[in-house]
Amino acid sequence: MQYKKHKVLAGLVVLLVLGGITFQSLKTPDYPSDSPSFSSSIQPNIQRAFLDVWKEYSELHSYGFDVIQNTLSESTMQAQPVFDLSDIFGKNRRYKIDIAMKVLDSDDLYIADLPDNVLRGWFAHELGHIVDYENHSNIGMVTYGIRYVLSDKFKREREHEADSIAIRHGFRKDVIAAKKYILENDFISPNYQNQIKKYYMSIRGAELCPDERIPVLPKVEI
Repeated sequence: MQYKKHKVLAGLVVLLVLGGITFQSLKTPDYPSDSPSFSSSIQPNIQRAFLDVWKEYSELHSYGFDVIQNTLSESTMQAQPVFDLSDIFGKNRRYKIDIAMKVLDSDDLYIADLPDNVLRGWFAHELGHIVDYENHSNIGMVTYGIRYVLSDKFKREREHEADSIAIRHGFRKDVIAAKKYILENDFISPNYQNQIKKYYMSIRGAELCPDERIPVLPKVEI
């Protein structure tokens, strides 16, 4: 029991340290609702690919949104809610996507050098996460983050759902292009490829994934 308690606490610490949730004041800066803010280091092709995807996610356009490129040690991209700790029980927040300079575990594969369709597929997946986040309050997002850290099953479900959301927004070809780029190139780290295989939808799964959400019908007793 003591070990489990420590594991939960460690999970929360990891969640906060890795940026799964960011706590900060929402009073500044004040972003236009229809114009994401980009850090100055982001190359024009990355901005263009993001905006191509962003325009199809109209349900997110009312939020302030930061796209920031910096050094990441645990991922290539990560989507995060940003909210004030004082509003932990509410749902007032904005969002951000952090982008690494290089693909995870690579020495010289820069994000800016990725093909446009791969960038779009990657961004469509990350914005899919944010659509998924919309189902949760701020306190619910804390629980979400802890489960994501501690449960492989939950993590796999959320990654599959993000892919599914991206496909439902019209980015099937781009999502598949991103998966093929990662899984079929020798210059991508085998460890990274194995993580993608373990948690994310397969190429075949993306090909067969329906364009619309299919309702789960209740079982009928006969």
